[in-house]
Amino acid sequence: MKDTVGKGAFVLTISGVICKFFGALFRLPLTNIIGIEGIGIYQMIMSLYSLMLIFVSSGVTNSLSKLVSSARAKGEMFKLGTYLRYAILFSGGLGLFLGLIFAIFSGQIATLQGIPTGKVSYFLFLVLLPLGGLIGVYRGVIQGYENMTPTAFSQIIEQVVKFVFGLLLAYILSVRGSSAGVLGAFLGIAISEFLAFLYLSIIMNKNIKIKITKNNDFQTKNEFFKASLPLSISGAITPLTHALEALVIVSLFVKAGFESSTATSLYGLQTGVVGAILNFPLIISMAVAVSLLPKISYLSARQDIIEQQNIINRSFSFMWFLLIPLVLGIVSISQDLFPLIYPNVIQGYLKIAVQLTQLGAISIIISSISSFLISILQAKGFFYHALTFNIIGGTAKIAILIILAQIKEVAIYSISISNIVMFSIISVCSLIKLGKLVKIKLFEFSLPILSGIVMFLAVKILLLSISGVLGVLLAVLLGAVTYFVMAYPLTKEFSLIIIRKFIKNK
Repeated sequence: MKDTVGKGAFVLTISGVICKFFGALFRLPLTNIIGIEGIGIYQMIMSLYSLMLIFVSSGVTNSLSKLVSSARAKGEMFKLGTYLRYAILFSGGLGLFLGLIFAIFSGQIATLQGIPTGKVSYFLFLVLLPLGGLIGVYRGVIQGYENMTPTAFSQIIEQVVKFVFGLLLAYILSVRGSSAGVLGAFLGIAISEFLAFLYLSIIMNKNIKIKITKNNDFQTKNEFFKASLPLSISGAITPLTHALEALVIVSLFVKAGFESSTATSLYGLQTGVVGAILNFPLIISMAVAVSLLPKISYLSARQDIIEQQNIINRSFSFMWFLLIPLVLGIVSISQDLFPLIYPNVIQGYLKIAVQLTQLGAISIIISSISSFLISILQAKGFFYHALTFNIIGGTAKIAILIILAQIKEVAIYSISISNIVMFSIISVCSLIKLGKLVKIKLFEFSLPILSGIVMFLAVKILLLSISGVLGVLLAVLLGAVTYFVMAYPLTKEFSLIIIRKFIKNK
């Protein structure tokens, strides 16, 4: 694995672990502060916020990462100021516009979701969305220089500040009800976004120093929007499906025969309880995908096919090596873990939570493959192919969700099943388009799976005799040792890579 991808993935993985740690810490007390119904309200609002944030930032971040790296490879540095100008106008302006829409129609949106008391939180979108857009712009430019450290630090700032102020304000306001507690949590997020933006502004002014160009170079302008628009829409497909899911899932569960409060709690269980733990392995895939995009873009601009294949193979092997034990490890300890971290809200839901974790694990693995392949498509300039594949997969997801969520026997599994279908479609279509560019070695693909299965069995046997906190801690230790010993050839290889990078940095 080349230094830029390996180092970038390593930095983002470490920051991702820290962020997920604080994210999990945030969710756990927040769930206990505002209750499982309150976390359901939080997740419904968060799903729409995540969707809008994708529109205003994700596409621009990815497009700038590609465009800046390509311009560097071709020696066209004069384009960077124009890219930055249009990126700020696009993301900042779109963020402000969408924030106004949500503020004006907050009551109607909250009522449609079945959470009329949650409308006040939507007013914060006026601040959150423009800030999120500008943060995305700065991250994209810096990533285009294959420097992932500022992105990592800004993410840590977001999570730590959100943890402190979000929980504090949620606790203070929760005396007025769960919706007020949710508002406090989002106020904490607003503070965290402002401080992250301030940090990235300092980095941009100190290290990058790109002057915003005021000329109207049509070709450069066209390059920016040709990349940003399809990437913004493509990146929004998955959160859009989650937003639609949040809008209709409670009413669909009610049609299936559940009480309204039970339906909200089941959604909160899926997204706020199980999701908070099961999404942890996505740190790995996202770190690799973000680091891979500018490097493949750079090599693609230089038409170096062999090196692209090598980078893709090594990057996937690194992701797969860490992804499999994380997913199987979470599944293996889930039955003992949930009662420890959610003692007040898991009662009566433990069996369902474990089942959702088992099914969701498949979704997480396929989702990771999907994001990896989509990143390559974007790096190669196949923007509209990525958009098309996401639309096809997203449409299939919503159709299956609507059908299954109205059948009481399978309703609670409808979200996981629909996600599996969506990401499978995206992955297969992407592989067909990329063809021989993606070559994964069978040994590096199969060894983590076999090692993960042995690890899973060892952990389950241990937990049969030892339970509680001690059992979980020993299970994690045993699982890690078992996996890394079983996968020794890859353990040795990736350990040496990390050690060499550490010594080189020193």
